[in-house]
Amino acid sequence: MTSLQSSPLPVVERLFEGRPIIAPTGSGWESGVTFNSSAILLTATEENIPVIRQLLGPDTPVRDIVVLHYRARPKEDPSFPFTRSYVGLSIHEPDLTPIRRFESPVLSPESDFPDVRGAEDPRVTRLDGEWWMVYCGVAPFEDPDPLKSWLANVCIAKSNDLVNWTKLGAVPGTSGRGPVPVSNKDGVLFPDRIEGKVVMMHRPMHGDIDTWETAIAIADRPEGPYTDLGSVHGPDRSKGYFKSWTGAGATPIKIGEGRYLSIEHTGNFVAGLQRKYVLDAFLYDFNDWDPTQPETLVRARIDEFMGPETDFEVKGPFAESVANVVFACGAYVYDGWLYLVYGGGDSFILGARVRYDELVDELLRREAELFDNDRIAVGA
Repeated sequence: MTSLQSSPLPVVERLFEGRPIIAPTGSGWESGVTFNSSAILLTATEENIPVIRQLLGPDTPVRDIVVLHYRARPKEDPSFPFTRSYVGLSIHEPDLTPIRRFESPVLSPESDFPDVRGAEDPRVTRLDGEWWMVYCGVAPFEDPDPLKSWLANVCIAKSNDLVNWTKLGAVPGTSGRGPVPVSNKDGVLFPDRIEGKVVMMHRPMHGDIDTWETAIAIADRPEGPYTDLGSVHGPDRSKGYFKSWTGAGATPIKIGEGRYLSIEHTGNFVAGLQRKYVLDAFLYDFNDWDPTQPETLVRARIDEFMGPETDFEVKGPFAESVANVVFACGAYVYDGWLYLVYGGGDSFILGARVRYDELVDELLRREAELFDNDRIAVGA
């Protein structure tokens, strides 16, 4: 493939002057950090009104809302080696103005369950008439290296109302192909079946971090078992970082039949092994892809269209923080804007937006340039 001509990236506008829309509060389960939130736009249709009424409360007028399921950790978590993660629930206007924040978590770690040491990074997708939350469940794992004494599991839960969730456990088929379990994170479902199959992106953590890439798996049912098809893409290694790795992000957004916009992330190590997480945009097309060559799903990509800039993104002010991070688990389209709900510095939940048509048009431009050049190169 020939290199693409450079063009200005679509402008990202940070909302509320870059201030958090959700921050740590209280002395309990969300007192330490709040970050990495899914985002569901619920328009006031006949189907959605009963759910909207329950989420808003009986005395609040029904209207379009955005539902956030976010990760939270307490300042202290006695008897555990590190503070566990919980999933909280917050309701917002479509412009992300807060409306209501639930006092209790809607998903918590449980004993004798693959999320006993935390429920992390939820992504919520509507599929087959139900809501599905794919999240990272953390469990203990025996290893002489204390930094590896945990196992990340792709876990799944389902709901009819976005409040009450039924856990279905770790997803079969996503813990590696060998006899030893492999940590896996960043699971997210596509919002449609593809040729009758449920499709999940995930990120198995095989080997060195520099080899971790975004993979794809298929199943007959959302709860699995899944068949892993392999890597869809890795990082853009021309950026010059010491090490880089990729992972899925928000639920992909349908832009045409079999075509999706996906907001994802790349993690990087810069000088001194400091981390830097950035956001990327991908155009996926299932119409011409070859499942035996998963990389054919990618039609275009925009790497690092958004990176950490503000104090809430660059600084990690708490013991549980990771500085220099923007990490999106939620995105939706409303009134011509693509809204991004993301974690900043692993500490706060922030909002931003970019013109939807500008981002999609740039991906389409890159697709046309890339594949036209390929056809010219082979004499088509």
